[in-house]
Amino acid sequence: MPVRATILGIVDPHADELTPLSFPRVTAIGLNLWSMGAMTAVVMVWMMRGTEVLRDLGISTWIPGVFAWIGLAGLIGSMFGAMTMIRPHTAITRAEAIRSSLGVSAYIALIFVYEAIYLGHDVVSPSPLFAPGGDAIGRSVLRIAIFVLVACIVLGLRPAAVGLAVRSVIVRTGRVDRQSMLAVLASLGIATVGDLISITAQFMPISVHDILEIISIVIISLGSVLFTVGMINICVDTIRLYPVLVRPGVGLSDIFETNRQKARRTEGI
Repeated sequence: MPVRATILGIVDPHADELTPLSFPRVTAIGLNLWSMGAMTAVVMVWMMRGTEVLRDLGISTWIPGVFAWIGLAGLIGSMFGAMTMIRPHTAITRAEAIRSSLGVSAYIALIFVYEAIYLGHDVVSPSPLFAPGGDAIGRSVLRIAIFVLVACIVLGLRPAAVGLAVRSVIVRTGRVDRQSMLAVLASLGIATVGDLISITAQFMPISVHDILEIISIVIISLGSVLFTVGMINICVDTIRLYPVLVRPGVGLSDIFETNRQKARRTEGI
């Protein structure tokens, strides 16, 4: 019984059906770079909003352009990480590779929009969230563009990311929760609703304008918090997947393969 329990505990019954990754370590590193780079861009936005609050309270006058540059570097790193997910193994079809490629290409526009907001609008306006000034509509439109581009990235890369996640037997069997990419996208959509309300407020009387702006800030903040929590969970998932991708699961053939069979297989005889 102990021997049987040990075998059942380490064997993945579907391990032999999974196509081996072409470059396991590169794929594992790329997957983590993809999530960590995006998380860096999100954290830098929170840092910029924090310094904005300090400026509004009169504690500081610093306008930190360095945070925006770090965020841009994070997005660029995330794009390069996403490239490793286009064709991680030979079983990826041409249609799947094209879909992933389209998702990666959306990064180019996302980087330019990120730069336009956080190195353009936010530098001109000392309080871009609470008092964006005369170009409030332009900033909100760019934030909506970010949602559209992130949606393209998520929808393009989701099949590849899920395909890598199911290589973990504990994920496949439901013994550990996995952050849904669509749920993260939906949380960003909540923040986008706040931007739509902000745009609507610009065409309303002053009394209605102020109320809508407060509602907009609350909804944007709620969506941003949910999106950040989701991104943290995605980063945790990719960290968990690193050893799984680097070291493939143990299949039945690995358990029952003799030393002579293993030698013949590894030596290509």
